Amino acid sequence: MEHHLLSQFKSGLQEQQRDLLHAIQRVEKEIPEFAGLVPLDETDLSCFTALKESLFACASQHRGRLRLIQRALERIKDGSFGICAECEGTIGLKRLQAVPWASHCIECQQRAEVARLASNSAQFMSLPDSAQASGS
Repeated sequence: MEHHLLSQFKSGLQEQQRDLLHAIQRVEKEIPEFAGLVPLDETDLSCFTALKESLFACASQHRGRLRLIQRALERIKDGSFGICAECEGTIGLKRLQAVPWASHCIECQQRAEVARLASNSAQFMSLPDSAQASGS
Protein backbone atom coordinates (compact mmCIF):
# COMPACT_ATOMS: atom_id res chain seq x y z
CA MET A 1 0.00 0.00 0.00
CA GLU A 2 1.24 3.50 -0.83
CA HIS A 3 2.91 5.35 2.04
CA HIS A 4 0.63 8.38 1.60
CA LEU A 5 -2.51 6.26 1.83
CA LEU A 6 -1.16 4.31 4.80
CA SER A 7 -0.44 7.60 6.59
CA GLN A 8 -4.02 8.72 6.02
CA PHE A 9 -5.38 5.48 7.50
CA LYS A 10 -3.00 5.76 10.45
CA SER A 11 -4.04 9.33 11.13
CA GLY A 12 -7.75 8.51 10.89
CA LEU A 13 -7.39 5.49 13.17
CA GLN A 14 -5.42 7.48 15.73
CA GLU A 15 -8.13 10.14 15.75
CA GLN A 16 -10.81 7.51 16.29
CA GLN A 17 -8.66 6.00 19.04
CA ARG A 18 -8.46 9.35 20.85
CA ASP A 19 -12.20 9.93 20.47
CA LEU A 20 -13.01 6.49 21.86
CA LEU A 21 -10.63 6.91 24.79
CA HIS A 22 -12.34 10.20 25.68
CA ALA A 23 -15.80 8.64 25.30
CA ILE A 24 -14.81 5.72 27.55
CA GLN A 25 -13.44 8.12 30.16
CA ARG A 26 -16.70 10.13 30.10
CA VAL A 27 -18.84 7.02 30.52
CA GLU A 28 -16.61 5.63 33.27
CA LYS A 29 -16.91 8.96 35.05
CA GLU A 30 -20.71 8.89 34.80
CA ILE A 31 -21.12 5.34 36.13
CA PRO A 32 -19.95 6.06 39.72
CA GLU A 33 -22.21 9.13 39.84
CA PHE A 34 -25.17 6.75 39.65
CA ALA A 35 -23.88 4.61 42.52
CA GLY A 36 -24.69 7.36 45.05
CA LEU A 37 -28.22 7.94 43.79
CA VAL A 38 -31.08 6.20 45.59
CA PRO A 39 -34.17 5.63 43.45
CA LEU A 40 -37.35 6.87 45.09
CA ASP A 41 -39.82 4.36 43.65
CA GLU A 42 -40.10 1.43 41.25
CA THR A 43 -40.34 3.67 38.20
CA ASP A 44 -37.21 5.57 39.22
CA LEU A 45 -35.46 2.27 39.93
CA SER A 46 -36.43 0.94 36.51
CA CYS A 47 -35.18 4.06 34.73
CA PHE A 48 -32.05 4.11 36.87
CA THR A 49 -31.29 0.47 36.07
CA ALA A 50 -31.92 0.90 32.34
CA LEU A 51 -29.67 3.95 32.19
CA LYS A 52 -26.90 2.23 34.12
CA GLU A 53 -27.09 -0.84 31.85
CA SER A 54 -27.00 1.46 28.82
CA LEU A 55 -23.85 3.15 30.12
CA PHE A 56 -22.16 -0.23 30.69
CA ALA A 57 -23.17 -1.41 27.21
CA CYS A 58 -21.88 1.82 25.66
CA ALA A 59 -18.53 1.51 27.46
CA SER A 60 -18.25 -2.14 26.40
CA GLN A 61 -19.01 -1.27 22.77
CA HIS A 62 -16.43 1.53 22.82
CA ARG A 63 -13.80 -0.81 24.31
CA GLY A 64 -14.48 -3.41 21.61
CA ARG A 65 -14.10 -0.85 18.83
CA LEU A 66 -10.95 0.51 20.51
CA ARG A 67 -9.38 -2.99 20.49
CA LEU A 68 -10.12 -3.31 16.77
CA ILE A 69 -8.55 0.07 16.08
CA GLN A 70 -5.48 -0.75 18.17
CA ARG A 71 -5.02 -3.99 16.22
CA ALA A 72 -5.31 -2.08 12.94
CA LEU A 73 -2.63 0.36 14.13
CA GLU A 74 -0.43 -2.63 15.02
CA ARG A 75 -0.95 -4.02 11.50
CA ILE A 76 0.12 -0.67 10.06
CA LYS A 77 3.25 -0.83 12.19
CA ASP A 78 4.14 -4.43 11.26
CA GLY A 79 3.30 -3.98 7.57
CA SER A 80 0.29 -6.31 7.41
CA PHE A 81 -2.41 -3.60 7.18
CA GLY A 82 -4.62 -4.16 4.16
CA ILE A 83 -3.75 -7.88 3.96
CA CYS A 84 -6.46 -10.42 4.79
CA ALA A 85 -5.64 -12.42 7.91
CA GLU A 86 -7.39 -15.46 6.38
CA CYS A 87 -6.40 -15.72 2.70
CA GLU A 88 -3.52 -13.20 2.76
CA GLY A 89 -5.05 -11.44 -0.24
CA THR A 90 -5.49 -7.69 -0.49
CA ILE A 91 -8.35 -6.07 1.40
CA GLY A 92 -10.12 -3.74 -1.02
CA LEU A 93 -9.58 -0.01 -0.64
CA LYS A 94 -13.32 0.70 -0.46
CA ARG A 95 -13.66 -1.85 2.37
CA LEU A 96 -10.78 -0.25 4.27
CA GLN A 97 -12.26 3.19 3.75
CA ALA A 98 -15.58 1.98 5.18
CA VAL A 99 -14.09 -0.24 7.91
CA PRO A 100 -10.45 0.78 8.43
CA TRP A 101 -9.97 -1.79 11.21
CA ALA A 102 -10.99 -4.66 8.90
CA SER A 103 -8.62 -7.61 9.11
CA HIS A 104 -10.37 -9.75 6.47
CA CYS A 105 -11.24 -9.20 2.84
CA ILE A 106 -14.95 -9.03 2.08
CA GLU A 107 -15.09 -12.61 0.77
CA CYS A 108 -13.44 -14.11 3.88
CA GLN A 109 -15.57 -11.93 6.15
CA GLN A 110 -18.75 -13.10 4.41
CA ARG A 111 -17.68 -16.76 4.72
CA ALA A 112 -16.97 -16.27 8.44
CA GLU A 113 -20.36 -14.62 9.00
CA VAL A 114 -22.23 -17.36 7.12
CA ALA A 115 -20.39 -19.99 9.19
CA ARG A 116 -21.21 -18.13 12.42
CA LEU A 117 -24.89 -17.86 11.46
CA ALA A 118 -25.00 -21.55 10.55
CA SER A 119 -23.40 -22.43 13.89
CA ASN A 120 -25.91 -20.28 15.79
CA SER A 121 -28.77 -21.83 13.86
CA ALA A 122 -27.49 -25.35 14.58
CA GLN A 123 -27.20 -24.51 18.28
CA PHE A 124 -30.76 -23.18 18.32
CA MET A 125 -32.07 -26.26 16.52
CA SER A 126 -30.42 -28.53 19.11
CA LEU A 127 -32.22 -26.80 22.01
CA PRO A 128 -35.17 -28.63 23.57
CA ASP A 129 -38.54 -27.54 22.15
CA SER A 130 -39.47 -25.86 25.46
CA ALA A 131 -36.36 -23.65 25.33
CA GLN A 132 -37.06 -22.70 21.69
CA ALA A 133 -40.64 -21.75 22.52
CA SER A 134 -39.53 -19.52 25.40
CA GLY A 135 -36.84 -17.84 23.27
CA SER A 136 -34.03 -18.99 25.58
